[in-house]
Amino acid sequence: MKSRKAFMVISLIAFMVSFGCVYANAIALPEGTDLIAGVITEINSKDALIRVDGQPYYFKDVSVMDTMLKTKNISTNQKVIVFYKKDGDKKLIVNIEINRQKDLY
Repeated sequence: MKSRKAFMVISLIAFMVSFGCVYANAIALPEGTDLIAGVITEINSKDALIRVDGQPYYFKDVSVMDTMLKTKNISTNQKVIVFYKKDGDKKLIVNIEINRQKDLY
């Protein structure tokens, strides 16, 4: 009888873990990181910045920018989610992802 209860509890825990893993799209980011979703309106490799809906977001340097945009296949007029940290008056990009979420309207 005890083994049956133990089996049921383990099965329930395994189901909850597998269900959570399937629907989790969490990204581990440093503390103090904010995000914004929008459309890239400009990519400026001279200043290592992109503009999302007109607002500037900066990369550490041009090589980081080129690598991140090329590996993730990101270009202008594309919906993205930008994860950034505020550094004084600049918003430094920590990560950038293509926004694959469908619009509801």
